[in-house]
Order: sequence, then structure tokens, then C-alpha cells
Amino acid sequence: MGRDIDISLQEFAHHLHLSCEGEDIYNLDLHNFIYPDGESAQTASTLLHGDDNPGLVRNEEVKYYTLTARVLAKIIFYNLLPKSGEYSHARGSVPLIIYCLLRDIRINIPKLIISYMISDHLLILNWYLPFGMIITHLLKQLNFNLSSERSVELSIDINSTLLKRMHARERPHALQPQLIIPTVHVPGSSSSSSAPSDSYLAFSTQLREHHE
Repeated sequence: MGRDIDISLQEFAHHLHLSCEGEDIYNLDLHNFIYPDGESAQTASTLLHGDDNPGLVRNEEVKYYTLTARVLAKIIFYNLLPKSGEYSHARGSVPLIIYCLLRDIRINIPKLIISYMISDHLLILNWYLPFGMIITHLLKQLNFNLSSERSVELSIDINSTLLKRMHARERPHALQPQLIIPTVHVPGSSSSSSAPSDSYLAFSTQLREHHE
């Protein structure tokens, strides 16, 4: 488009009609969050799982969550912290976000989105660019001409039918231990990681310079 975007976090939030008030929890999890009086990682885990089993505190499998927590996890996976290909595990700040939503603890959503946008999670070659609707809305607010862009009609209606298709099953009664198979190195084999695309790397670097 031939134009650089240089906006502050407050302006970013203003264009999205969001507030910057609330907890900055992107780099936190259930174990290092400062809880309200009487709360802890154990009580947070109990809220997410509907079970006070201490062994569940470090559980990452969404299938052991309550139905409400599983639905919130899906919303986070698709909207707040978009991911691709694997939705069975809630890691990092995701369980903490669910806890905050269930406890009505305010989260700094604009800061959460910006932090995720500039994170290394998105620097993957040929990976789709998340936050498409947010970016489109932001560009319109900044008076970018999008007349040459192809518009795609939304084909998903979020309703009870869609929620049923999420296949939210009843939580198993107990978390079963899993067999851990050690990795065996085969001589002559090698592994490599995909390098991030130049365009996204430049975009991420530019964001870091303005928001770190």
C-alpha cells in the first residue's frame, strides 16, 4: 500500500473500541500470576477443571476442562491468540486468560493482541496471517483505500449448532498417565526449521520498535 503504520498502543485500542485497562498477562501463566486474596494456581485449576485434584494444576489438555472452560479455550484459540492445526492443548497464558474470564478479572486485550502479533509464534513461512478482521478494520479507520481488495462474505454463524459441532465431550474422571517414549537419533538424519518470511519479519520488527 506504500504507507507505514505508526500508532501507539492507546491509539490502536481506540480504533478497536477497546480499553487498555486491566492485567498484562501475555507473558504470565497460572504459576506466576499474582492472584487475588485467597486464590492460587490450585484454586484456578479447580475452576478450570471442576476438580480439585492437585495433579491437574499442570495439565495442558483441554479435554479435561469443564465445558465452559473448553468453549472459552476455543474462542481464545480462534480470536485472541489464533493458532493453526492443534487445538487440544492450552499452554502459556491461555489457561490464565480462561481463569481471568471466569473470575471477571479485566485483561489488557489490546496489549495481548499486540504482544502476540510481534511474537515469534507467527514468524512461520507460509503460515496464514491472523487477525485479518482486526487489521482490515484498523486500515479502514486509518483511511486506507481498500477498494481493490476482494471482499469475502462470512460463512460462519456462531450459534448453538456451531457449538455442538465443537464436539465438547464430557470430561474424563481421571487424568491417565501417558507413556513417554524417548527420542532416538537416527544417524544420517537431520531436522530443520522453516525460516520466517521476509515480509512478516519486517512487519514484526517494525512493531517491536514501536511497542517495546
